[in-house]
Amino acid sequence: MKDFILKAENVSYTVDKRNSFSGFESVEIIKNISFGIERGNVLGIAGESGSGKSTLAKILTGIYSPSSGRIETKFIKDWSNSQPKPIQILFQNDGELINPFRKVKDVLNEAFELKTGTKNNFSKDVNELLNILQLPQTINENKGSQLSGGEQQRIALARILIIEPELLILDEPFSSQDVESQLNLINLIKKIKADFNLNVICISHDLRILRNFADEILIMFKGEIAENGITNVVFANPKHDYTKFLLSAESLSLSYNEIQSFHLKYEQDQRNKNS
Repeated sequence: MKDFILKAENVSYTVDKRNSFSGFESVEIIKNISFGIERGNVLGIAGESGSGKSTLAKILTGIYSPSSGRIETKFIKDWSNSQPKPIQILFQNDGELINPFRKVKDVLNEAFELKTGTKNNFSKDVNELLNILQLPQTINENKGSQLSGGEQQRIALARILIIEPELLILDEPFSSQDVESQLNLINLIKKIKADFNLNVICISHDLRILRNFADEILIMFKGEIAENGITNVVFANPKHDYTKFLLSAESLSLSYNEIQSFHLKYEQDQRNKNS
């Protein structure tokens, strides 16, 4: 029997958008999403911009509430009286949330104070965490504005790890990085996953990374699940046209016209299906 830390059942999310003709109209961003993440696994979520990946992540973390459906969780610790939440998300631009005028040691010490509920000097704990994240202790004296993009990302990740969440969601963590930086980050995440007993959801448009990082894959298209399953099985034998399209696009074998043709054909098929 599988041990799921999280299960989503028929989750939908609808927003009202202004329409110049009728005032407002309801737009369904997420449509009847159902999946589970097995304890100890890395779940990859892939799909192009606008497919609903980040919206789903915000629903899982409680930033958004689903319009319908439900999410069940099974955590090891009791989080009912905890201010930090058991599910944390590292956004693509999380580094920008680090105060550019504050020193790293103050940012991380504050996170330890939040976790413990006590005012103290946690310099020893801060230094141990920096070692885990392969950052020099001299970075403690740097202000947020003095950090590189990669350093900002790791300090943002350190702040999350202090909370010791049970599920970590990574939202496009590899974007704007070269291949070597991506590989270093993958190895680091694998290490902290083991050290902190973390469960991980990784959202990325890069199938090359998810192919070798995620145990299971969920392909999203226009707010729905196009396909999901064990990563190497899905990639070896894709069933949905969109999965096949993504794999073809990954190999850079599609022209711009072919990409546009796929979307036009899909939209026409949907209109025919609903007529």
